[in-house]
Amino acid sequence: MTPLLERVRQPEFTGSNRCWPCTVLNGMLLWIGVTVVTVLGLPFVAVGLAAVGLATIVLRGYLVPFTPRFAPQLVSLLPGDPFDHDREPGSLSDTGTPDGEDVLTALVEAGVVVPDGEEIALEPSVRRAWREEMAELRTLDIEELAAVGDAVTPDSIDARGETRWGNAYVVLDAENASLTLLPHAIAVAELAAASTLESHVDDERIRLAAGRPFRTLLEACPLCEGEVIVSTSTCCGDVTPIGSEPKEKLVCPDCSVRLFTYE
Repeated sequence: MTPLLERVRQPEFTGSNRCWPCTVLNGMLLWIGVTVVTVLGLPFVAVGLAAVGLATIVLRGYLVPFTPRFAPQLVSLLPGDPFDHDREPGSLSDTGTPDGEDVLTALVEAGVVVPDGEEIALEPSVRRAWREEMAELRTLDIEELAAVGDAVTPDSIDARGETRWGNAYVVLDAENASLTLLPHAIAVAELAAASTLESHVDDERIRLAAGRPFRTLLEACPLCEGEVIVSTSTCCGDVTPIGSEPKEKLVCPDCSVRLFTYE
């Protein structure tokens, strides 16, 4: 790539950081603009607009200015969030389970997680079992996965599978509470974690709450087993206030799914 093109390119919104739903959205807006200009009888202008617009999307990630800032807010108003721009994916821990400190203490006492310097790591046999559980659950369709969710959650919670705007979710419908939507990848990871912990932790509440911290330790995508990366791309869902740094997110670039947002 020439030095000029390199200066124009925005790596934070291209390559592995590219948000494909936003790319498609910008492509559609460009197509509409080109169509309007063509209908107005300006074919040469339409060709120029198409060329410049495509180049801009390829090199910078989007055409419409400030797409990473307004897109998450815009699509969050739509049911099911068609572009998967929820600020933070739902979790089994949203069902009223213990807080993070209590969960971590219980997992350490059970030998499920072990200190690794200043960080924590999964005990190797636990990680292997978790991988095996995820491999089994990823073969299920969303309704079958919801049935697993219904079995591991309290009777007061009804789990069902839904597809919204092409995205699959396990929906947790608790009595006197708002719905919790678990994106497909999150449901596979957290339900597998809960199943893995059955032989290690007696407290059902801890098993359910452990899914969120387990997700921070993912080494591969729950859906495709592809490599996961840490990205700061604002197109992956959070709205970054002006003057603030984007939050780091654990994502699978192959599936275009966000697995965790780090605080």
